[in-house]
Amino acid sequence: MDLNQQRDDPHGVQRLLDILRRQQDASSSSAAPPSNPFASASQPEADAHASSDAAAQRRRAYASSSSAYTPAEAPFDPYAFNPFSAANPVLDAPPTVPPKKDAPRDLASLSFAESLPILSGLAADAGLMRRLRVLRTQQRELERRLAKEYQQFAATKERQYPHVKQRKEEDHRRRADALAQWDKCLQAQQHELARVGVPTFVPTTDRRKVETQRKVLAVLVDMLDDQEPS
Repeated sequence: MDLNQQRDDPHGVQRLLDILRRQQDASSSSAAPPSNPFASASQPEADAHASSDAAAQRRRAYASSSSAYTPAEAPFDPYAFNPFSAANPVLDAPPTVPPKKDAPRDLASLSFAESLPILSGLAADAGLMRRLRVLRTQQRELERRLAKEYQQFAATKERQYPHVKQRKEEDHRRRADALAQWDKCLQAQQHELARVGVPTFVPTTDRRKVETQRKVLAVLVDMLDDQEPS
């Protein structure tokens, strides 16, 4: 214990001053200003400028990349379509489909019953009726000529062909020739009647078809006779 210090400084004033001086020195040393008085003030401003320059560079890079990018299609605009506008109808009108044309009927394949409605309409065809008259006249002339030729042969065959075998052979030849001329006339009639639109008619030698043609022709001939003056 230093008794002298207590005697020299009975109230401890000197000691208190020393303590305060040491505390002030310690505080002054910890709060000493930096060597560069502008360092602390200019550093935040420099950082701000650097950050601003970096942001500007990023914006320029984004703008250049955005200008080079072209979207595939325009963005959807929910208000661009007005369903009540005449320019944008809700439903497009269906395409106009032309009426389907009926395929032409194959008159030659019709039956006799199917031909009757058509024959009733042909009766009013004056041109067809005139053509029928010509065909009937030609057929009658052929029938008369063939009949006359055979009758002449029959009247003289025994004198001309005294041998029975020769007479039979000539008779067969004349009959075959008459049938050939008749078939030729029949084919000409079939072709002409098919050309003017008479049903069932087509050049053919089928017996069933020829029989149907005969029925149809008989109806037309009856109609032709009804138009003849009495």
